[in-house]
Amino acid sequence: MRRRVLSAVYGTLLVGSALLSGCASVANTAYPPIQADRTPEALKRGESIFRGACEGCHRGPDSQRVTGAPMKDAPGWLGTLYTANLTSHPTTGIGSAKDEELARVIRYGVSRDGRLIPMPSSIMGDKDLAAVLGFMRSQHPLFEPDATVAPRTDFSFLGGLAFGLVTRVPDHPASGMPVPPKGPTVEYGRYMASVLDCGGCHTDSLDPEAANGSKGYSGGREFLGADGKPIRSANITFDATGLQGWSLEDFTRAVRDGLAPGAIVRYPMPRYRGADDVDMQAMYEFLRSLPLRRHEVPGARPHSVPAPGAPSARVVPASTSTQALEPGSPVRTSAPARLAELVLAQAEPKKDVDPAALFARLGCTLCHAPGARYHDRIAKAAGKSEQELAKWIRNPEQFVPGTTMPTYASLVDEPTALALAKWIKAGGPSSGK
Repeated sequence: MRRRVLSAVYGTLLVGSALLSGCASVANTAYPPIQADRTPEALKRGESIFRGACEGCHRGPDSQRVTGAPMKDAPGWLGTLYTANLTSHPTTGIGSAKDEELARVIRYGVSRDGRLIPMPSSIMGDKDLAAVLGFMRSQHPLFEPDATVAPRTDFSFLGGLAFGLVTRVPDHPASGMPVPPKGPTVEYGRYMASVLDCGGCHTDSLDPEAANGSKGYSGGREFLGADGKPIRSANITFDATGLQGWSLEDFTRAVRDGLAPGAIVRYPMPRYRGADDVDMQAMYEFLRSLPLRRHEVPGARPHSVPAPGAPSARVVPASTSTQALEPGSPVRTSAPARLAELVLAQAEPKKDVDPAALFARLGCTLCHAPGARYHDRIAKAAGKSEQELAKWIRNPEQFVPGTTMPTYASLVDEPTALALAKWIKAGGPSSGK
């Protein structure tokens, strides 16, 4: 019996070693012959894609540059994962890297030294890839040289085994990958959803191909939230357990501003503020085109119910998927009606505002409570004037364009923001008041 157990252990170790060795033997992967495009149009497009797909992982919570960061949202059993320094520093960053080396990392997930890395490969077309490289080569403050050394990723044995089992070099051509014509179409929406890796996060699998399978986009993948507790991604098909009843306005507000009907979109999902209206409509139409996948993910997102006196929850067919509306199923209210209920005193700013209660209702405690990922930001914010802090609360993206903090301007007016600012300066969530 003991010999059988030892044989099983040794066999597992050998399989794991072989898989990990295979992961390291991809140095001959082709280099895409793509050069950075620095035209103004390309830089704008490159910034939009980079901020949506790259910045959230490569810029740490206390950094203004993409110096690399620990992937704290990844389940601990995978090991200790870090992203790379992407500043223009010649040794610790990408200053000495060739464009084709960076293009290979993005297209294939193969590092400059020829290893598969825990970064999703991309179907990004040649033109968009050149635009992203152009933005990375720009003089933008995100890429100012920084000598911070990003630690190497260390998989646990189980993490390395799982990574080796599901990860492989994708079958992409080195060049000639097109970008679909931009428009409010399913084709362009499918492309953008893939570039932004929506399926990777909203599919319960580590296999990058699983998004194209029977579980694709139905949610359930585990992450660690800003408070360090496990959370699971939501079902984003238009089933009743997903986005049923969401209008294009609901979807746009959630993806760009972080304000979903009846809830705050939680970390680690980034805010795709660089996506324009065409991008948003295309992704909306793509998600509507997916098969309805019934998958109730506990705690992923609360189901909405109409607020007292709110307009009818049912959305007109022109703004929602008629296939998604099943008789007798709960339908979400429109964003404005549900958000009005969310903030209580907001509709009548002359009333006394309870800052602590409002802070909790706006979802701020998830990121800023003591022990949460961004708690230190509150302490630093106390040094700002009430007026400046109020502006930050309402429109944080004007100060830090890539921030994951929701845009609260549609929820919190200036008097209410000032009340919150005063409470934060007095100690905020640490004060216990």
